[in-house]
Amino acid sequence: MNTNNAKLSQQDVTLLVVDDIPENLELFSDVLLDEGYNVVTAESGMQALEILSNRPVDLIVADALMPKMDGLEFCKRVKMNDALRTIPFIIYTGNYIDPEEQELAKSIGVDRYVMKSNGLNGLIVSIEELLNLTSNTETASAPATSSYQQIDEQSFLERHHTIVTKKLEEKMKELEQYAEVLTQRNRELMISESRYRGLFEHAVVGIVVLDCSTKKIIDVNRQCCAFFDCNREEILNGGSLPLFDNEGNQIDVFSIVTPQGIEARLKRHNKSDLYVEINAGPIDLPEDTASMLLFLRDITEQKRVREQMLQSERMSTMGRIAAGIAHEIRNPLAGISLNLQFLERRIQQNSPEHDSVAASLEGVARIQQVIEDTLGLARVKPPSFQQEDIHQLIERTLGYLKLVFRQKSIKLEKQYAPSLPNIQVDASQIQQVILNIIENAVDASQEGGVIVISTEEKMFSSEEDKKYVKVSVRDFGIGFPPEVLENLFEPFHTTKTDGTGLGLMLSKYIIDRHQGIIEVENAPDRGACVSIYLPA
Repeated sequence: MNTNNAKLSQQDVTLLVVDDIPENLELFSDVLLDEGYNVVTAESGMQALEILSNRPVDLIVADALMPKMDGLEFCKRVKMNDALRTIPFIIYTGNYIDPEEQELAKSIGVDRYVMKSNGLNGLIVSIEELLNLTSNTETASAPATSSYQQIDEQSFLERHHTIVTKKLEEKMKELEQYAEVLTQRNRELMISESRYRGLFEHAVVGIVVLDCSTKKIIDVNRQCCAFFDCNREEILNGGSLPLFDNEGNQIDVFSIVTPQGIEARLKRHNKSDLYVEINAGPIDLPEDTASMLLFLRDITEQKRVREQMLQSERMSTMGRIAAGIAHEIRNPLAGISLNLQFLERRIQQNSPEHDSVAASLEGVARIQQVIEDTLGLARVKPPSFQQEDIHQLIERTLGYLKLVFRQKSIKLEKQYAPSLPNIQVDASQIQQVILNIIENAVDASQEGGVIVISTEEKMFSSEEDKKYVKVSVRDFGIGFPPEVLENLFEPFHTTKTDGTGLGLMLSKYIIDRHQGIIEVENAPDRGACVSIYLPA
């Protein structure tokens, strides 16, 4: 490169750069301006001739291959003009120069042939050399920088045509090779895209592609469509995903930036909700950093098992507490009960003392019932499975409740589905659950009320091939307040004045151990419905 003094001396030098590619012109201009030269550019030989007719230049740099008028023809036009002949001329080319082309170029006055493969330094050195030669030439009419010879037009055209044809053939061969490479690359890209599309579509987790800049969902895979129970177009046009946190607030998926999983509830239109774990990560593409992926993994079964384990641990703890309570309370309570019974017989029935003793005996009986119910938690044994017909099991259970129905004039309606598959259950434990549910329905019903018992075969959860036998008990009472409905399976949580709050908890414990599901909900009009799902 030039020194600062050299740059100062070059400020009055004007270079004309001719190239049909605008990017090349911009690059040449930036480099030559940085070297201290004034630069004029043209995108064709015709445009360059027009510039030369209007302003002087000190040196010309032209590309060899240009449409309409290439570098050689442009040079010939310049050298044929007496006013322009002394201007140094450089052909800057990326193609190999054969001897025939060199000879023709020299004959028409090309001063330098500079290969682009040598870099811009080679071009700058050639410019400096030619400018120095020009400044040292004493005779302007016979410049030392030019070897121009007057050749006839026909000879030039023939030789030029031969060279251009050869160049075009070389270019065509290069393009064919490039097209072959490009075809192979496209084929490889299609194979790669097909492979990754296959992985995307058949992944066992749901995948969502998000455009964070436009806040739009770009793509989802098949598993994601199965999770949401809708097709791809519905999800893409929906704008948001029905994912909710533990408080029931909808989750903004575009705000998820952590790769650590978060838990969410996925609400579906016609099926039960799913629990999913969501992981987020960016797409590893430099030009697509605004996009990211969401991975949704179904943890419904995992969550259910976890809750079962927690419930089992809670029940086990309560069982141990119950055994301790029974040991410490039952014997002294039995003595209190006997003494109260003795006093009740000794006191006249119409005296105030008799009523107090009777009330005390009722309290003792209540305490004894709480102890028995609590001990029931400790007595639950692992289920002993055997094949059962659900309808026969219900009928055997109803035999224990005839008196209960008769006392409140309850009408029982049965809506049994035909041809239900058998179930593998512990008959006595499932009878205990059905008995508890029906007794609760009787307690919630008015005199002369109706209780409906129905059965059906049901698909439940995300396992589409898993069938359940569903048993529902519906009453027409007042139903449950929302705050009560949320805590029905908690211990000692009851709406009855004489209840212990352990019946539904024990029922859930038994159903969980059968790999089943129990649900309680208020009916649309009035009353409540308790449903149990037992694997078929």
